[in-house]
Amino acid sequence: MQRRDLLKAMIAAGLLPTAAGFGRPARAESTRYEGPIYFTVFAEGGWDVTSLCDPKAGTRQNPNTGESVWINTWAEQGGTVQTSNSGLNYAPFADNARLFDTLGDRMLVINGIDAQTNAHSAGVRHTFSGRFADGYPALTALAAAQHGQGLPLAFLSNGGYRETAGLTQFTLMQDPNALRDLIDPNRFHPSWIDTRFHRADSLDLIEQARQARMDRLQARTALTRRLTQAAGFLESSRAGRDQLAALNDYMPEELAPTTDVDGNWHPLLRQIQLALVSAAAGLTVSADLVQWGFDTHATHDVDQGRALTQLTDGLVYLWEEAARMDQQFGTNLVGRLRVVVASDFGRTPWYNDGEGKDHWPLGSAILMRDGGFSTNRVGGTTDAFESLGLNSDLSLNPDPNDSSAGIILPAHLQQLLRYWAGVEEFNADFPLETGGLDLRTLV
Repeated sequence: MQRRDLLKAMIAAGLLPTAAGFGRPARAESTRYEGPIYFTVFAEGGWDVTSLCDPKAGTRQNPNTGESVWINTWAEQGGTVQTSNSGLNYAPFADNARLFDTLGDRMLVINGIDAQTNAHSAGVRHTFSGRFADGYPALTALAAAQHGQGLPLAFLSNGGYRETAGLTQFTLMQDPNALRDLIDPNRFHPSWIDTRFHRADSLDLIEQARQARMDRLQARTALTRRLTQAAGFLESSRAGRDQLAALNDYMPEELAPTTDVDGNWHPLLRQIQLALVSAAAGLTVSADLVQWGFDTHATHDVDQGRALTQLTDGLVYLWEEAARMDQQFGTNLVGRLRVVVASDFGRTPWYNDGEGKDHWPLGSAILMRDGGFSTNRVGGTTDAFESLGLNSDLSLNPDPNDSSAGIILPAHLQQLLRYWAGVEEFNADFPLETGGLDLRTLV
């Protein structure tokens, strides 16, 4: 392997910082993280919350045609809004009954989040950073920067909103076999014979030579700042590789499938499994997980139903696998998990000519933790077409002409999440415009 390829591989595994992570070089000392774990589950494409956690039955006037139309087919066919055993309302659609009856007591639902856009990139950026403009970090990046200094895999990403603002680096970890090769480069590939490239005594000599070369390099006084920084990163990466060896203690022999029971592509379970392994090893503070398939401009009921069912599978698997690992390894993953589920925005409260639904600014977010929140904990109210005004105590303001009433914006969600994650010290550098509404009382 050429040096250039090695450096690329090390960056991909989090052993060296990405370009976005040069603001704070990783420390070389070995450490283990035992605090809360922050997972963001991104429902990519714009989910239909009127068929999930903000259920809407009945008819509304389509503003494009003026005709009265059903918001959802399940309501037109006689379905009614359901209430889980925890008191949360949900739509009788997809596998929602399983989701809310199994995990409802761990949920806080925030409805009526107005993304103020129908554009995917703007919606993702606004929802997950609290600002339309580029440059604000994701909650996962803030948590990693605050709590994960010195960890080689502090922030794992699978393709959601992962802006770091130079505070930390993210790691792409989707191939456990490649990761095993980086943890132990002396091993032969599993398909080869079971042996090693070098004997143990030869490896000791190689390590001594490496360390002597590093000592000579760092002793030179004429090094440029760039070379000095590079030497520090190299030393940190070697320490990080030693920490990565802890993954071997938790890596399962059998990996989670990447297809669902019907053979559809479904990588969310594998993402969750690897993130939990890294968290159990004490190497990870936060992770972005992605469920694709929500941009349903046609055949909405079929495709949205599949995506929501896969999302349910992932969320149930997340908590069940965390509990299984706790029992097997004595970890406390269940008690440490802090989970946020959100999307770009929502979908129209009517169908288009292709039996699909198009983009709509109103969406929701679901927060989850063991022990949950108060019974029937819901923030925000909508009438399917718009978010309704709230008083400062988050109660509904029935007066549409009251200028003091506010609606929930992504900035309010991010203010809540920063408080929840203990990263409010970053508010000075990345301020949020929240006005008179404050959702922090919900947690």
